[in-house]
Amino acid sequence: MLICDGCLVLHRDGEIAYCSEELDGKTCAGYDMPHLAGVMACRITPRGTRCRHCDEVMRIRLMVAPDFVPDGVRTVTN
Repeated sequence: MLICDGCLVLHRDGEIAYCSEELDGKTCAGYDMPHLAGVMACRITPRGTRCRHCDEVMRIRLMVAPDFVPDGVRTVTN
């Protein structure tokens, strides 16, 4: 069975971002293959830059997220 030595990195919405082997200039065995280093969330991108894809996903999530209402507090909507 073919296995990649790297770590598969996923964006916050589950879309594949990249394989860590690609950052080292090597070739990934394939995104559909098992990765020896596992899977990691795309929270810290290479060289300290921000991930625009993840930022956009989080911006949309925050816009449609329900407001936080502490227990015991009544509002018009609850």
